[in-house]
Amino acid sequence: MIIWRGWGILTVVILALVGGGATLAAGKLLESYGANVGYGFVLGLVAAATANWIVGNRLNGRPVRELVDAQTGERVVLRTSHSLFFIPMQWWSVLMILAAVVALSAILFGHDSGVKPQPWTGMK
Repeated sequence: MIIWRGWGILTVVILALVGGGATLAAGKLLESYGANVGYGFVLGLVAAATANWIVGNRLNGRPVRELVDAQTGERVVLRTSHSLFFIPMQWWSVLMILAAVVALSAILFGHDSGVKPQPWTGMK
């Protein structure tokens, strides 16, 4: 069950579309140069984090609306919140960057078993 408030669900959409698209594009580009395609995943996470940070800051940075109760004179502040699982949208970008750092460290410092992956040739 996904819990969001306002446009917080855009975090999932941004991660899927921007992150997925950048991962595929960077992976194909890196593959053509013979580089490790795992870097494409890292670049996809960084692209998604950047886009999510910009959108989240723009949505959550809107000015608040203050109303004054006519009978009591008390001020009421109306503020829209855009969050996913109770975390503001822009702060999901920090988690995406941390995931990118973990993925990058796995690529750079991961154990090489010496077994080369075989290309998928379909079902036999």
